[in-house]
This record gives sequence, C-alpha cells and structure tokens, in this order.
Amino acid sequence: MKKIMMVFDTPEEAMRICPVIQKLKQMEYKPVVLIPKQVDTAGVMEQVLALFEVEPTHILSVDLEPQTLNQLTAYALNELARIVKHEKIDTTFVCGSTKIAFIAALASYYNGVPVTQAQTGEGEEAAAFLGKSTEALMAPLVANHVVLGLETALEKAADQYVHNMPIDNYDTQKIILFDYQGKSNQRQILEKSFQAIKQITDIYKEVIFIIPIKLTTLVMELANKILKGQKQVYFVKPLNVLEYQSFMTRAWLVMTDHYNSLEMAQILQLPVLIMEGPRNKNSHDNYGVGTVIRFSKVQITEWIERLLVDSGFYEEIARRPSPNKKIQTIEEMIESFVQK
Repeated sequence: MKKIMMVFDTPEEAMRICPVIQKLKQMEYKPVVLIPKQVDTAGVMEQVLALFEVEPTHILSVDLEPQTLNQLTAYALNELARIVKHEKIDTTFVCGSTKIAFIAALASYYNGVPVTQAQTGEGEEAAAFLGKSTEALMAPLVANHVVLGLETALEKAADQYVHNMPIDNYDTQKIILFDYQGKSNQRQILEKSFQAIKQITDIYKEVIFIIPIKLTTLVMELANKILKGQKQVYFVKPLNVLEYQSFMTRAWLVMTDHYNSLEMAQILQLPVLIMEGPRNKNSHDNYGVGTVIRFSKVQITEWIERLLVDSGFYEEIARRPSPNKKIQTIEEMIESFVQK
C-alpha cells in the first residue's frame, strides 16, 4: 500500500487537508499524518481532526522557532528524515509555505521522495516563514503543485459550532458579518464603520450585524458612544476556523479589510465588501464576489443600502465569477500527485 505523508500546521490547513486524507483512505492509500505540536490552537485543531475522524501519526514536539537555514536543515535531516525512512514514505504532501512545510519538503527531497505542495484558494494569503524568499527555497524541492479548495470542508462545517451565536432565526434576518482584522487601535476606521452600522440598523430592522473582535478599551469606548442600545448589533469573541466557516454559510453579506474570506464567499455566492486600508492598498475594484470600497461612512452605507433594496444588484454581485484559476476537486488533485 502506497504511503503518503500529509503535513500541515494549522486548523485552517487541516480543514483543507482532512477531506483529502479521508478520500485517500477510501482509495486504499495509507496517509501518514504529521503535524507539529499545537500551542495556541490545540483545542481547535483537535475539533477539526475529530470532525473528519483523522488521527495524527506523528506529532512533532520539537521547538520550531529557530529560523536559520542551518538549524532548519539539521532538524530536517535528524527528525523528519528519520520519519520518512522509518515509514517508507512514497510521496509527501505539504500545505503552504510554513516552517514545517519547508522542513518536510527538504527532508523528503534529500531522501528522493517527490513532494506536492498545496496552494490556497481565492485571495487567501499563505503564511510564508521567510516571506517572499520562501517561494524560491521551496521551488526546487516541489515536483507538483495543486490548488486545494474548501468546498468539502464547508459542507462538513455548515451545521457545526454556531450554538454560541446570539441569533435564533437566520432565515428571516439579513446577517452581516463585520470581519475587521486590522489593528484595534485604528480609531478613525472603527469610528466610521460603527457610524455606518448605526445608520443602517436605524433604518433596516431586518439587518443584524455580528462583530467578532477583541474588546479593547477603544472598541468598547466607540461601541458605547456610537452603538449603545442598538439591539441589532452583537459583539462576539473572535471566531475560530470552525465557527467562522459555519457562520459564513448563514451570512447575507461580509464586510472586511482582508481577502481571506473570499474563497468561502465565492463558493457560497456571498457578496463581500472589502474596505480599503493599509493592508490592501492598490487593490482591484472587483474580485469575483468581492468589491473594494473605501473605509468611509458614506461608501459603506451606500453599498449596503443598494444591496438591501436592489435584489437584482445583490444577485449580480453574488454570481460574479472568480478570476482565479480553477480549483481542483479532491479526486483530480489526488490523481495528480499519487502517481508522482
């Protein structure tokens, strides 16, 4: 039975790779699942693995903080090379360009094992441990690239982990997710956004805003000043990957300052207003279901109002095709790398 080492680092990557692991088992391949020891996200990782009934074969407890190439090389040769040889790995599958992905790719390359690297989907920024240099380092180690989608994960997460949301009936309300991930000390950005949210909720009683954000002193000050008494606005703790994906399947609109939600929104045909800021300057106006607007009370209000009153316009945005290359199905992806 051909052994395939599956390497991933975060709960977000696990959501992409676990459906592939499930499919490999059905196809009579033997996945050897390797993850580093989780620290901050241990509980969430356990939930994702349990959801897909995946059990790690190896959990690396070695400190991966050193980032010099000689330290990484020594670790790859002494630790992962031992696993590759002991397990008699036939091919290696890594997700993204994290430290563990690079280490696993290097150890596999040194032992003559072909490596496939999974890239993320729509607009999502992959974490590269050495920035742009990582791509050049990974290039000679990787024999095959695939684009790994989230469709299966979204289906699996749809009915999970929304019990903490303060909404009883999703069907009769228009839920807007205000997903701001910039610095919570940006007074001007938050103030304009909250003013727009107040104006919308004053007029449109069917609209509810969910704001997952850390309640810093500034956030609480502005919330009390602008949104106090607004029964259609809910502040919740930041969502983990399972909560976020589950909630996205119920949202009507997303307001955000990043591109990480675009892939899910594209699958769900869910419009996204990308508020322009320091993290996404010089962006294109349209990116599939995503539209870039200014961090302006007027623009935010005008766009939300138009989407609310013009259902045809809403559908037009929701059905805009993605400019990205086609994401492969799990079957197509497996076929592309198991023969390597």
